[in-house]
Amino acid sequence: MGQAYLQVKDGAGERRVDLDCGPLTIGRNFTNLLVLEEPRASRFHAVIEKVDDIYQLRDLDSRNGTLLNGEPVKAADLRMGDVINIGASELVVFLPELDFLESYPSANAAPSNPSAPKPAPTNPAPQQRPAPIFTPEPESADEESAEEYEPAGETVVTNSDYEKALRERAESLPGNFEESDIILINARGKIAHVAAKEVGEAVTLMRLVLLVCFRSRATDIHIEPKNDDMHVRARVDGMMVDVIRISKELGVKLSSMVKVLSDIDIAQKNIVQEGHFSARVPNVRTAKEKDRRVDYRVSFAPAMHGQKLVIRVLDTANAPLHIDDLLIPAAARDHIRRVCEQDSGMVLVCGPTGSGKTTTLYAFLRDIDSSQRNVITIEDPVEIQLDGVTQIPVNEPQGNTFSALLRSVLRQDPDVLLVGEIRDAETARVAVQAGMTGHLVFSTVHARDAISGMFRLLDLGVEPYVVATGLHLVVAQRLVRQLCPSCKVATPITPKQAKRMADVGITGVAKVYQPKGCRKCLGTGFRGRRCVFEMVHVTAALRETILKKPTVQECQKALDTENFISLEHSGLQMVADGDASYEEMERTIA
Repeated sequence: MGQAYLQVKDGAGERRVDLDCGPLTIGRNFTNLLVLEEPRASRFHAVIEKVDDIYQLRDLDSRNGTLLNGEPVKAADLRMGDVINIGASELVVFLPELDFLESYPSANAAPSNPSAPKPAPTNPAPQQRPAPIFTPEPESADEESAEEYEPAGETVVTNSDYEKALRERAESLPGNFEESDIILINARGKIAHVAAKEVGEAVTLMRLVLLVCFRSRATDIHIEPKNDDMHVRARVDGMMVDVIRISKELGVKLSSMVKVLSDIDIAQKNIVQEGHFSARVPNVRTAKEKDRRVDYRVSFAPAMHGQKLVIRVLDTANAPLHIDDLLIPAAARDHIRRVCEQDSGMVLVCGPTGSGKTTTLYAFLRDIDSSQRNVITIEDPVEIQLDGVTQIPVNEPQGNTFSALLRSVLRQDPDVLLVGEIRDAETARVAVQAGMTGHLVFSTVHARDAISGMFRLLDLGVEPYVVATGLHLVVAQRLVRQLCPSCKVATPITPKQAKRMADVGITGVAKVYQPKGCRKCLGTGFRGRRCVFEMVHVTAALRETILKKPTVQECQKALDTENFISLEHSGLQMVADGDASYEEMERTIA
C-alpha cells in the first residue's frame, strides 16, 4: 500500500514528512510537528489528521489562510497529488493508491447523469479534485451559513433525553475528540472506568458535560440545585453560559459521582467540601504526546436547595504556553525576552482578578532555561505544574505565608523567583530587594495600569530608591473577548468611536463589528479571549522621577513615549482590526 507523506518545500529546503504519526500540526511555532520556515505562516497554522481512513486538512484560523490546489479552504479531505500552499511554502500530498480508492468508494461509482463529474483518477490533477465532504466554516458575519443559536432555555431535560441534548450542543462546537476519548481519573490516580460497556449513566453525563466545556473552552462548571431541577452552566470567555437543565434525580447522581471521584464523603450535605480529580484526553496542540492530563478542582457549598458544585477547569490547552503565544507586539516581545535573560531585576504584571496575570508569568517562565537556572515559585494555590520548576504552595494556617516562604526560598540559591501576588508591605519589600541583589523576580499586583502598579509598591512602603533600582519592567493587561468570526456583524463607525481612535493615533477605520450569536459560539457572539497589553520599561529618566516621590502625572511625562503603547490603544486596535467590539473594549479597559 505504501506510506502516506508530504513532500515539503519551504525556506528550509525540501524534505519528506510522514503523515502516519498522528495529527500533523503545521506552523512557525517550534512545538509543531512540521515547523515551517515561512514568514506568512501563523504560529499554529493548520493540521492534517486521519479520520476514518481519510486524511483531512484544517486551517486553524490562520492570519493569511491556507490554499488547497490554489483555492482557500478552512477544512477539506485530501487526495493523492493535492498541493497545499502556505505563503510561498508548498506541500504535496502523497497517499497510498489502495487506501485512497477504498476510502472513497464513490470515486469509482458510475455517475447518475451525464453531467455528473467523472471518477477521479488515481493521481488526479488539482482541477479534477472532487468537492470536499466538509464545508469550510464562514469567516465573517456576511456568510449566510452561520446558524442561529437556540438557547438552552428553561426546559428541564428528562433522564432519557439529556444525552441527545448534550451531544447536539457539543456537535455545534468545533472539536478534535469525542466524549468516549475522555478518561476520568480519581483523586488517587486510578481510572474510574475501563471499557465503554462499564460506563454508567452518571459517567456518561459527566463526560458529555466535560466535552461541551472542552469544545467551548470553559474555565468553570457550575451545577446549581434549584427547587425542582438542577441548572448546569459554564463560564466561557469570562461569562456564564447555560449548558443544560436536568432533573433533580440526575443532578444528585452527577454530584455524588464527582464526590466519589474526588474522595469526598458523600454522606455530608451541609458543609463546605473540597477535592480534585482529573481526566486524560487526546493532545490537541501536538502529537508528540499521545494524551494530556487535565486537572479539575472541586468545591461543594451548601445552598438553599442542596449543595452547589463548582468545578474549576485547569486546562493548559486553552492558555498561551510561551511568549510568542501572547500576541505581544514584536518590539515589546523582544524586550521581554531580554529581561527574562537577565540575572537580576523585577518584572511586575498588573491587572484585576481574572485578567490572566499568572498565565502570562507562566509563559515567561516556560521560555527560561530551567536546566541551567534554579527556578522557584511561591503560589496560592499551585494550579498548573511546570516542568523543571520548584513550585511551593502558600499555607497560611501553618505559617507558610508569601513573606515567610520568600525569606526561606532566598536561602535556597534561586536564580529566578515567581511570587504569585504581592499583598503586604513585607512581601513587597523583600521581593523588590531580591531583584536588586542578583535574582530575577516575577510577581503580580492588583492595579489598574502600569504606572499604578509602580505606585502600589510605593504605597506599600517600599523605599523609592529600592523601587527605582530593582524594578525593570511593568506590564498591565486585560483579557478581551474576541468576536466570533462566523457571526460578527459589520456596522459603520460612529463619530464618537472615530474620534476616540484618532486620539490614540488610529485612523482610516470605516466600520467596526458587533456580536450576533450562533451555534458555534453558544449564542454569545464571542469565541476566545485575547490579552491586550501596556508595557512600561523603567528607563533612567523614569528612575530619576521615581526617586523624587512623584505624582502619577509626573511619571507619565517621564515615559518613553516613542515605545509606549497604552491599554486603550491596544484595545482600540483590536476594534479597528475587527477582532473585538467597541463595547467589549470599553467594558474591559475603561
